[in-house]
Amino acid sequence: MTDLDDVDRRLLHRLAEQLRPDLATVADEIGATPADVEQRFRRLVDSGVVRECVARLDPASVGIGTTAFVMVRIAQNSDNYPVVRQMLADLESVEEAHAVSGDFDWVLKVRCATLTEVQNVVTAHLSLVPGFIRAQTWIVMDTACDYVNADRVRLVGA
Repeated sequence: MTDLDDVDRRLLHRLAEQLRPDLATVADEIGATPADVEQRFRRLVDSGVVRECVARLDPASVGIGTTAFVMVRIAQNSDNYPVVRQMLADLESVEEAHAVSGDFDWVLKVRCATLTEVQNVVTAHLSLVPGFIRAQTWIVMDTACDYVNADRVRLVGA
């Protein structure tokens, strides 16, 4: 793990909040004017196509190198669904939470420092979610790809 001081951590948080591409460089690379690219970028952000521009951190370098997927079965109804959804979203170690169909109700992507911390998420935190029935945990051994690459987005008309 890389040693990060308080200034490093503050910088990473700021980058995660405000990172954006150098639009002048992008304009040059695609043969457009900087003003046109700025306008198009703003439109893509405002329309929700671009949700955010963030710094992609190496999980191991910031102390959360253990990744797990946790499948969760919850007896939920229309009354507690919003509460369950918010509780899952509020768990600090949960990077992603998806409601799914099938034998389980939720798939969570959990990042922690250790396996013990993953176990703690399941036993101490998920067990508090209203209607919790059971969880099945898969520890990630290796990752080939963990983000949406723009090259994978099918361009209509291209």
